[in-house]
Amino acid sequence: MKALLCIDDTDDLESPGTGELLQNLCAVLEEKGLAEGGFVSRHQLLLHDDISYTSHNSSMCTELTLSRENFRRMIELSREYLENNCAEGADPGLCVVDLEALKDFEILLQFGAKAKEIVLDKADAVAVADKYPETIFLSEHGGTGDGIIGALAGCGLRISGTDGRVKGKLELTPDELMTVDQFCEKYGITAVLDQNNRIVSREDTLRLVSIVKPLVWHNQTAVLVRPDEKKMADWRLLSKQEVSL
Repeated sequence: MKALLCIDDTDDLESPGTGELLQNLCAVLEEKGLAEGGFVSRHQLLLHDDISYTSHNSSMCTELTLSRENFRRMIELSREYLENNCAEGADPGLCVVDLEALKDFEILLQFGAKAKEIVLDKADAVAVADKYPETIFLSEHGGTGDGIIGALAGCGLRISGTDGRVKGKLELTPDELMTVDQFCEKYGITAVLDQNNRIVSREDTLRLVSIVKPLVWHNQTAVLVRPDEKKMADWRLLSKQEVSL
């Protein structure tokens, strides 16, 4: 089966970030034989004076592959892990969504979209989860527990398939040339897209830049390019600074 696992507001300025915490949790789940995690995505939520956040108000989400028999134990272990590893003073929240059992994807899509535009509160998140108690699992793990808002929103944004960045970055050799196919194979990227989000031919050539942040595209990983102004290749990768959130 497939499930989404999203966490939010787990850190402070001195502790490991929420994305690192989620990666560590996935490693524990895999070590225990409970689930295998995919890439971690970062989803930017609304920045507002009425919202408390550490630095960027973003939630971190991953898709898990696991057996139905391990589903409840996976949730239990995830809750235990947050209880034991979140920073003091944080307001952690956890959301797990059973993707196979969920019938109303729209309710999560709408909540995720709202979290990017307006200030929401815990009651808004709980109201959504309470409609599907056997499908959406939401829990607080310290402080105000306001992290459940971002955790639920992150699941909705991940379901959309086209929101957010992949955690981590690609550190490349500037001006190195390779084909799109070679690049995708070497760095585990699903697709290379032009600035109109059209897929670039695998036979085209790329000129690399120093740092690239992959994006979430149709629930997979992608990078963006534009025509190479130096004419060294067909395309040049867009750097981290050139790609908006």
